[in-house]
Amino acid sequence: MKPKLATGLAALALGFACARALPPPAGPEPVPPVPPAPSEAGEPAAPGPCLRIERIVVHKGERRLWARCKGGAVVMLPVALGRAPEGPKRAVGDQRTPEGEYRVAGPPRASRFHRFLPIDYPSIVDADRALAEGRLGRDDHARIVAAHRSGRLPPPNTSLGGALGFHGEGVRWRGESTTLDWTDGCIALADADLDFLIARVGEGTPVSLLGAGAPVPLFAAP
Repeated sequence: MKPKLATGLAALALGFACARALPPPAGPEPVPPVPPAPSEAGEPAAPGPCLRIERIVVHKGERRLWARCKGGAVVMLPVALGRAPEGPKRAVGDQRTPEGEYRVAGPPRASRFHRFLPIDYPSIVDADRALAEGRLGRDDHARIVAAHRSGRLPPPNTSLGGALGFHGEGVRWRGESTTLDWTDGCIALADADLDFLIARVGEGTPVSLLGAGAPVPLFAAP
């Protein structure tokens, strides 16, 4: 069993306008609905409330992210990929987004792209394949495997690269992620969409990154 990753999650910050309090209505106070994903322009982002995301699927060909929520609701969000979007990531600096099965690998942190949420790339599968193909040395392969088995982030300083995950746009790329692949291999979302995800995922949440030729998911099975 994969060790549990370090816990921790930054809270989603929401702004509310101030108003003078009114007398409470009779009966139980209604519970406000969960806000939809911001990119949906006011339309409901899911057929029901999304309080917790259980799985994330990104389809590189569609430039879309599907988040399956506890209870069955699904949220779909646009994403941007690495500047070289075709094919899986094979080496540091190739500007490709990985393809494979990963997990949210740590709490979010501040970034010049608003916020950053890491995944555990490279996986053991990535490391095994690279070792067999001569793209990774045995010592670095052992470091990657040891990190996974101890619940740590894989080292980013091997021939496979690392330090990848989800991030926002920040000021420089605001509004670009619906039309342009601009990252060095990460998955970028509008800042508000990233905040929506961060508030609802936990460390260890499964993340499937599908290649352009993969079937478009109705939603991927667990």
